[in-house]
Amino acid sequence: MTYFERYFERLDGPDPHSSLDLVADDVEFSIQWASGADRRSSQFVGGRAELRGFIDAGDTDGWAHHVVWSGADGDVEFALGETRWDESSERIGTFLAVAQLDGEGRMRRYMVARSPALAFPSTALEASDAGPA
Repeated sequence: MTYFERYFERLDGPDPHSSLDLVADDVEFSIQWASGADRRSSQFVGGRAELRGFIDAGDTDGWAHHVVWSGADGDVEFALGETRWDESSERIGTFLAVAQLDGEGRMRRYMVARSPALAFPSTALEASDAGPA
């Protein structure tokens, strides 16, 4: 299981704060968030406390992250995925995430962008076994 599969499984699970077990104490992050197809977006930045606050503010009921493709190069991991509704599997948005991991496999640097404005042909990606691990 890739880093992002483990991270999002915890984030979307019954205890979202357990995802912080996979995050280094000195994490720095930037989350670029677009809720619509217009040009407006928000940026959330900070460290561990701000990431906890972002988790606290999130409404994750009824949807989850799905990693469609992932890759790694040394201590850097990438994931292309979708947020989807649980019941219908309908795509809510597309995300691209990258993390630099520390020696213990915890996230030290994290950048993710999410937008509903663009979809990748996920069925073609899933047919290729979700890309390299």
